[in-house]
Amino acid sequence: MDVSRVFSSETTNYIPSEAKGITAWVRWRLIVIHFSMFSVSCIIGFLRTICGIFHRRWKAKDLSGKVALVTGGANGLGRYICLRLAYEQCKIAVVDINLQEAEQTANDLRGMGATAIAYKVDAANFESIASLRDEIHRDFGRVDILINNVGLIGLLTLMRATQEQIEQMVAVNVTSVMLTTKLFLKDMVQQGEGHIVAISSSFGLTPSSTTVYGTTLFAIRGFMACLNQEILINNWEDKIKTTCAFPFYMATRKELTDYTENLKFV
Repeated sequence: MDVSRVFSSETTNYIPSEAKGITAWVRWRLIVIHFSMFSVSCIIGFLRTICGIFHRRWKAKDLSGKVALVTGGANGLGRYICLRLAYEQCKIAVVDINLQEAEQTANDLRGMGATAIAYKVDAANFESIASLRDEIHRDFGRVDILINNVGLIGLLTLMRATQEQIEQMVAVNVTSVMLTTKLFLKDMVQQGEGHIVAISSSFGLTPSSTTVYGTTLFAIRGFMACLNQEILINNWEDKIKTTCAFPFYMATRKELTDYTENLKFV
């Protein structure tokens, strides 16, 4: 398995970074805020691990045989997620707009002994998502775990972003998550179980000057919170579980690498 592919080039048509206009004060603020969040997360994770060891209160969920769908699964964090799911003995649908790289990831997963199939999907197109659902039902029969990982990384301010860039980012980062969840939530309710995961970012927790990108990540956070309420109102909480993740900086895309390199002391 070619582990170096985790850091391969972006898939297609990613919005370019515009981090150069960020002021020194904003850089300092981002460094302090995100470092603080990272430190708190580490402390919480450490305490939870210790409690789990001594009290056995947190038992790992058995995922063997579960069918997991990962959008944006060809590269970066999505690829890492697929590798972990393969380790947990899941069956994996690797979904990405770049079929060639999705196939390469699926081949790596099969090399680990996992069942994996690659699918090409335009996450911003509802017909494409609906077709994906039919294909996965044909190949796997169901989806137990939906991981909405697909997203554009473009650190754009509102004033510099074009209308096309704004619409594209909202379509991929927000609308696609809602539409994909809508399609598979119905199936999960009917089958009596399911877990929906959405990948936001630390940019979805604290405001930043990257207005367009940050807004979409706050939207994912809000969507998952509202989805939880819908699940509770419909008494589905025993069937459907949800998770919203807020990863810290990860150098898995060129745009994000460019941005983090600009976070320097000046």
